[in-house]
Amino acid sequence: MTRRTAAVLLAAVASLAGCGLKGPLYLPEKSKEVVVRPAPAEPKTTEPVPPAAEPPAAPEAPPPGSSRG
Repeated sequence: MTRRTAAVLLAAVASLAGCGLKGPLYLPEKSKEVVVRPAPAEPKTTEPVPPAAEPPAAPEAPPPGSSRG
């Protein structure tokens, strides 16, 4: 059996298997009652958010040729 034949056979079997639901298809009855819920309110903060701390500046490198300590 060639790969193409196997692929066609596999596709045919998969399409015949369906999703597994048996019986006639139907649309559910429309509900007369509609429930609407408001979105939950976000908590309000009274404290201001501090700004992000800046990283410390890197120390300057000594000029070339200078002696250190």
